[in-house]
Parts: sequence; structure tokens; C-alpha cells
Amino acid sequence: MKKTTLQRIFFCLLLICSVLKLHAQGQANNWYFGGNAGLNFSSSTPTVLNNGKLSTLEGSATISDENGALLFYTDGTTVYRSDHSVMTNGEHLYGNPSSTQSAIIIPQPNTPGVYYIFTIDTRVRQTDPNEGLNYSVVSFNSDPQGEVTLKNRKLLNYSSEKLSAVIKSCVTNSVWMVTFSSASGNEDFLTTLYAYEINSSGLQASPVKTNLRISVEDHRGNLKFSPDGQKIALANMEDGLFLADFDPATGIASNVNQLAISGSNRAAYGVEFSPNNSYLYLNSSNNNNDPNPGSHYSSLIQYDLAASNISGSQVLLDQQSYFRGSLQLAPNGKIYRALSLAYDVGLPYLGVIENPNNPGLASNYKDKAVNLGSGISYQGLPPFNQSLFNELDIIQNNEDTKKLALCEGSSYTLKYGAVPGATYSWYLNGTQIPSETDFFLNISQKTGVSLPYTENYEFRLDPNDGSCEKIGYAEVTYYALPVANGGSRLVQCEDAANADGLSIFNLSEADEAFQAGDPNLVITYHPSFTQAILGIDAIDPVGYENKSPSEILYAKITNPAGCSIAAALNLSVSSTAASSGVLENCDLSDTGFSEFNLRDADSQMVGASTGAPDVFYYLTERGALLEDPNELLPIRYTNATQDFQTIYARVENANDCYAISSLDLQVNKRPDFTLPDEAFYCVALFPELQTYSPDYSNLDTSRSYTYLWLPEGQTTPDLQTNLIGDHTLRVTDDLTGCYRELTFTIDRKRAAIIEDIAVTDASENNTAVITISGSGAYEFTLDDPIGPYQDDNKFSGLLPGFHTVYVRSKEGCGIVEKQFSIIGFMKYFTPNGDGYHDTWQVQGISDMVQPGTVIRVFDRYGKLLKELNPLGLGWDGTFRGENLPSGDYWFDVLLEDGRIFKSHFTLKR
Repeated sequence: MKKTTLQRIFFCLLLICSVLKLHAQGQANNWYFGGNAGLNFSSSTPTVLNNGKLSTLEGSATISDENGALLFYTDGTTVYRSDHSVMTNGEHLYGNPSSTQSAIIIPQPNTPGVYYIFTIDTRVRQTDPNEGLNYSVVSFNSDPQGEVTLKNRKLLNYSSEKLSAVIKSCVTNSVWMVTFSSASGNEDFLTTLYAYEINSSGLQASPVKTNLRISVEDHRGNLKFSPDGQKIALANMEDGLFLADFDPATGIASNVNQLAISGSNRAAYGVEFSPNNSYLYLNSSNNNNDPNPGSHYSSLIQYDLAASNISGSQVLLDQQSYFRGSLQLAPNGKIYRALSLAYDVGLPYLGVIENPNNPGLASNYKDKAVNLGSGISYQGLPPFNQSLFNELDIIQNNEDTKKLALCEGSSYTLKYGAVPGATYSWYLNGTQIPSETDFFLNISQKTGVSLPYTENYEFRLDPNDGSCEKIGYAEVTYYALPVANGGSRLVQCEDAANADGLSIFNLSEADEAFQAGDPNLVITYHPSFTQAILGIDAIDPVGYENKSPSEILYAKITNPAGCSIAAALNLSVSSTAASSGVLENCDLSDTGFSEFNLRDADSQMVGASTGAPDVFYYLTERGALLEDPNELLPIRYTNATQDFQTIYARVENANDCYAISSLDLQVNKRPDFTLPDEAFYCVALFPELQTYSPDYSNLDTSRSYTYLWLPEGQTTPDLQTNLIGDHTLRVTDDLTGCYRELTFTIDRKRAAIIEDIAVTDASENNTAVITISGSGAYEFTLDDPIGPYQDDNKFSGLLPGFHTVYVRSKEGCGIVEKQFSIIGFMKYFTPNGDGYHDTWQVQGISDMVQPGTVIRVFDRYGKLLKELNPLGLGWDGTFRGENLPSGDYWFDVLLEDGRIFKSHFTLKR
């Protein structure tokens, strides 16, 4: 039965070609996807690329040459060259970054430099157009950087968001590109598989159509071929997962089956086959439409394709709060999983199925295994021609299909299986081994080589029926046997005050001694020699508690090929008494945190130890005992808790623990005080000393302090000085020596100087504006030095006559005054001898103010009655000794400054 099954599988294999040469896989060496994310698979461990230009939530496509050099990539709408610039005519392709598989790139067979880009559009909004399935052509024949020579040629008006490819014939190298659409190719229920052939003549416009006898409405989800081209899987978000057989010779699918999806995450999206074509992997989700993270869940599931009940074979590998995501097989034989939290909330990681050829949990899924650096994963990964990943497993150890580790002196048989009518050839390091023509090859280590030593084997199977040659590869490395070194020892310190000889150990600290310079050796620890040899009852190396003061454990030393020996590990506990120490720093930032130089405490920690011990500082006592690298502190260390923290020093001699000592880190506060925001000295007081007092209300009165004022050199809490300028006070805590220095400035202040008084008089609103100079703040008042004072230097509504303005320093540096005059004219006078208003005169004139003024009085008829002396008493209302009657009289005034005023006044009797 097994032989018959094997023959049947090989009969299917003969119908397709996996890869013509190993280097053909180079076409899939570069991936660009998501938000500026990228990977390069030139080695088995991919390297991160952050030079891409894509920003796509779902689909993308990439192609490299056979040697793995990047050619171009796209999100289905824009094509980017290898230098990441936009390719000539490479914009506005009819793909869509929100389409699951928005594009796939297929080289035209036997036609160097020509590539087909197939694109699938979709609708993001109901009103958006959907351009369906189109193709464009890229040529490198006239432009070495590539150009789009044909663009957006329609194939179908509508299609699901699915594209995949597989080789049709190794004779012609023709390829099938397949999508899933309606029977008519217009928007309708999805029922039909369309297979388009690309050969050396180009794209054949008439597809091979297969009615799958299913009806699917949801266009989202991936489509994938198995690497051997015998199976095809279709994931549909709301309509489930379908598996079908595929005939690469005809392009026809058959035997369609829907696979059950267990659990609540049944929305199928990402799908991929294992390299050996034995397992199918699905990434499905709960299909929640919430745009926010936290409400999405996805499951990673494996199906066994050899099981009689494939649906019943499913194994849940992972289930987390992730959004939907694609799966993609890589050149290194691993399957990568796109990770995101919501539709447009990505993550800088990919998950990895490390051993997809293994059943169930042995497939070894690792979450967040690849850190994309600044790149972001969303839902998509680039698809490729799946035939690139079809290789023969010639190792067949259920561990790895490409790499084999052997012990020094071991032999091994590389093999595949007999295929009727086939011929076989073997190659070592690229050179054919003429004598080896069977389906198996016995290998062993060469003599006289330095270990580790690696050889590369290649196996070619020619079916001799016109179909493709099959190839398998094995990278074989021989490793030296571990060498017994007579054992090792660990000396630990006490973990308690009582010297009971018991402590906790980090057994990994002995790894280096057992490895003896060979980092490939794996070390495990066991209670006895027998348990070590058998590899059972391994001890957790971190935090092991010894059972007696002197105890022997055993290390199992294993090389990468699995060969091992056992050696003793002696444990003992040092009884040296622990010491303690203190490091003090001043709180220069006033935050309770400070950077300490832990080396300053070495002498306190070493104590009475002899020689030149090493001192290492750890966050906790347990960390110091176990030498936990996560708790090892840098020499320049800032305390993690405010004001005070205890850390621990491990004192060692040749890795033997001498003592664990505590070290207190004390951050001492500096004296807290403030100086005046503003200070001044009145020049008029010089040389009198003025006292300036800081605010000491925040000082701790239980402590003593020293004061120093500079530049005076005074040592009193208050400053007495007559110096202008900057003054610095240093207050030092006498106990800790911590001090604070603050500086304030004493400004020079003086009384104001009245520079000018600008008067507007002889008007309805007489005003005076006072102009002053001086270094200080000043206020003004009129006629009364007591006030009230005002900040405004303008006075309005002034009565005629003489006024005195007073200008006072707000800082108390004195008052200055100055008299000024307001010229005005009396409206009436009453010459009745009562002492009030008995004469009429122009007001505001004195021997200092306008003394040369000419004043004349007239009657109503213009008769001159009197010319007045401006400094005299004025007119008494008479003419030639006779009293004039009551009534209005007129005047004209020629002021000394040239102004002329004419008006009238009233004489009342």
C-alpha cells in the first residue's frame, strides 16, 4: 500500500517542474510588503529591508533575478525599480492595495527581460469602480532599469482578490496563472477557476475554465498552489476554505472539497502549503469589522493532506488577538505569517512556522519571530510562482529538509525513493560524482579536515518521460565530538545571614567552561550522571537551590548533531560575611534622581578580600547571586527609585563568588531657598548699606548650614551691601556638603529727573504731560506731595494758574517736584471790594512765565479802556477813575511766545 501510494505521488510529480536549478529560487529572494517593510532571503535567516516604498494594507508583488538581485516590485498600482524609483510608465495600474493578492509577477518563459504583472482590483467603497483582472508588461530590453511597455490590458471584468501561479511544463517552461471568478467573468457569484497560460509566445488570452461546482460571494482571501502543483486551495472570508486537485498538464481543477474550520474564527484568509506538499496551513479570523484593536482574533491551523478525513486532522497552532493575515512560503522552507491588530493597525513583526513539513505542533510556530525594524506588517505578503518552492527531501529525518548535522566520524544515507524508469545523479559541492547513479548516497566525513566541516550535496532525478527534472539539496555539516574536561565548579555566596552553606545558583555560569571555546555546544544540567547521559530530568539552570553545602551535578554537553557526553559540576558556597556600603550624591536636578559612578563604591564592597577581585553590581540580591544579565547594572547608573535605592554588589575571584554586599544609593537634597526676583539700591543713599533677605522658609530647621555671599565674601544669612550688579549666595548643608547657588541682580535706582512739561493751555481742556528720565519706576501727582499718585504722566482738565508736579520713585528713592503754569482767562470779575475777584487779569503769568505779554481791554464798541501790566493786579473795572457799568468787555492778549488770544469777559456789580 505504501509503495503504491509513493508511486502514485511520483506519477503526479512527474507532470510538473519544481525548479530547474537551485538558483531559480532567487526569484523569490526579496519581499516588499506592508508599510515600508521588506525581507531578503539570500541566507536561511532573512535580513530586514527598510528601503522599500510600499504602503499597502494587503496585496503586493516582488520579483528578483535568478541570482536573487531585486528587479522590481509593486502594490498593484505603482511599479518601483530596484533603486526604489517609480518605473517609467509604472503608475496607475489597475490593481488595488486593498486587494488580498493585488498582483503577481511572472517572467515570460524563454524570453529574457520580459515580465507579466497580473493585477486584481477591488472596491473599497460601493461607489468605487472595479477594473477586474488586467495584465501589464515590463521589459528590460530597451531600458536596463525596466519600463512598463504595455499596461492595463483587460482579461476579466470582475474577479476575486486571488492570484497564484505554477509551472505547466518543464519542456516549454510554460506557466499557469490562475484566478477565481464568475462563469461570465462579470460581477456575479464566484464559481469558476480561470487558468491562463504564459509561454515563450506570451500570454494566451483564452483561459482554461473549470466550474468548481461551488458558489462563493465573498471575494476576499488568498489562493495558493501546492509547490508540486497537484493541489489548489481557495480561502474565502465568509464562504469558507476549499481544497481541489489540479492537473498542471491541462490546467483543470477537480475533486473540490470544503474543509471544516473549528472554533469561532472561521473567516478563511491566509493559506499556504508545506514544501513537501503534505500539509495545508490556514490563517482564519473572527471577521470583526471593528476598526479598533482588541476585538479581533485569528487562528493558525494545520491540515494533514494525507489524512482520510482532512477536516478532522486540523491542529490549532496559535490563537491570538490578531487581525486576518496572509501566509507565504519562503525560499528557506519556512512559512511566514502577516501580523496586525486591526485593518489599518499593523505590527513590526511576522510570525514563522519553522518546520512546516512536520505534523501538528512539531511544525514549531514562533510568534513575532521576525522583527521588521521600522517596517510594518499589515495583512498581505507577496505571492510567487509556487513551483519555485518545490524541492525533493533527500534527508528524510523529519527534522529539516535542507540541513543535516552529523557527528565527527558519522555516516549517513541521503536518499529519496526509487521511481520506475528514472535515472539519478549526485553532485558534491557543484561537481558530479560519476559513480553514484542510484536514488541513495552513503556519505561520511572526509579525513584530515578541520571541524566543523560542511559539504553541499545535490540530487537530480530525471523521470525520462519528458517531464521536469527533480532536484533535492542537503547541506551537511560534521561537528566535533564534545571533549570531557574533567568537570567544572561554581562557588556561590550565601543568600542569607545565617551561614547554612545553602544558596541559589545560575548553573549557566558554567556553560563557558564546558563549551571550552565551542559556542555550538548545548549544555543541560542533571542531578546524576545517568540522568545526564539519558538526557532526562533536566534542571532549570537559573535559580537552582543546592541541597547541601558541597553538591555534585552533571552537565550534558551536546553538539549540534546530537552527540553528547556528561561531566561533573561541583557546587560550593562561600561563607564570607557580606558587607555594606553607601554612595551619596547631591540632587543637582532636584528630582530625587542622580547618576552614580558605581566604581566609587568598589573599595567598600571588596572589604578584606585579597588579590584583585572583580565587582559587578545588580538590581537585586537574587540577580547578583544568579548573575542575571537583565539585572546587571551599568557603571554609570541612575537610581530607579526616588531619593534612595539599595542595589547589590557581587565580588568575584575568577568567577568564584566571594561576597554579595548591599550598596545604598542616597540622593541628598540641596538646601532649598529663594532670592528676591527684583532688587535695587537707591543711589541717593550711597554709601549707606542696604539689607537683602532671601526666603529661607523651605530650609530644614533641624539642620545647620553655611552661607557665603559673593562678591562680598559675607557669611551671614542676609546680605548687606551698596554694590550694584550680580550677587551669588551659596548655602551648604554642613552634614552632606550639598549646596545650592543662586544669583540675583541689584539694579541701580535713583530719583526721577523732570526733563520737560508739555502744556496745552488757554483751552477748554488744559493739559500737562510730564517727561522724565531715570532708572526705576515712578508715579505722579499735582500740587500735593501726599497724593494721590498716578502712573500716567498726563494731567487733564487743569485750571489756569500755577501748578506743582511731584514725581515719586516707587522704590522709595525720593520725590522731585517742578512748578509750571497754565495760561487762562477769567470769565468774569466782581469789583465790589470784598476781596474776591475784585480785578480781572490773565492767569498763569509770572516774571518767569510769559512776562512780556501785552494785555488790552476794550468796551463793546472797541474803545481801548486799559492796557494791563501782566505782572500787576489787573483791571479794577474803572475808566479814568469812574466805575464802568456791568456788562461784557473784550480783550486781546499777545503772549510773549507770539500766541494771540481774543475774547470777552463779564463785569458784574
